[in-house]
Amino acid sequence: MLRRWYLLGILFLILGCASTKELPVLGVEEQFALAKKEYEKKHYSEAILEFQKLIYNYPGAAFVDSAQYLLGMCYFKEKDYPSAVGEFKKLLTSFSESPLADDASFMIGFAHYKDSPKAELDQKNTSRAIRELEDFLEEYPQSEYAKEAQKLLFEARSKMAQKLYKNGRLYFKLKHYQSALLYLEEVLDQYADTKFSAPANFLIAESYLKQKKYDLAELEYRKFLERYPGDRLAGKVKKRLKKLDENRIQAQK
Repeated sequence: MLRRWYLLGILFLILGCASTKELPVLGVEEQFALAKKEYEKKHYSEAILEFQKLIYNYPGAAFVDSAQYLLGMCYFKEKDYPSAVGEFKKLLTSFSESPLADDASFMIGFAHYKDSPKAELDQKNTSRAIRELEDFLEEYPQSEYAKEAQKLLFEARSKMAQKLYKNGRLYFKLKHYQSALLYLEEVLDQYADTKFSAPANFLIAESYLKQKKYDLAELEYRKFLERYPGDRLAGKVKKRLKKLDENRIQAQK
């Protein structure tokens, strides 16, 4: 009985193999149209397969660079940012003269930006985004994406500044003032154009005050008023300076 079922199984397998035919390979234009149709329908997983077929079967096709770019966009839309970066970089490597080169360069920076976490977490992807967006703006300053790249670059730089400022503020609260100064001074050195520079400057002065380094504290408070005269902390800074003046006068008596 078991032998009969075994033989029937083999027979069905043979018949199935005999009836199977290879699917025909589409022409390059038909393959591109199919892949693009899936992309436009937002069927990104299906579009990925179709674009990959085109790139593999027709590596020398006139519009294979478009297929390569859209393949990267499929991964980007799927939020698979590392794969998107890889495909965009392939376009820059294989089709450096393509009119889509600036698009791909921008999308590399954009993908790293989208893949960056909250400021409290590791900021490797934010650093990569900054580097790639700076390279893009240097290489393609007239690109239609230049304005958007500048916006993303500023937001990425602000996130880096926020990370440093939060670290500095934490050390300040823990009364580790020298460690706090390392982070806060980097905010001023590297990200003075962000909204975190004013509070960083204030905490630098406060750190010196807490260490009773009054001359350095006064210097930093005065720098603050020169740099940020209209900031919400300016009133508090003026009170600190007034108090330092009063203490100096008192000490001289």
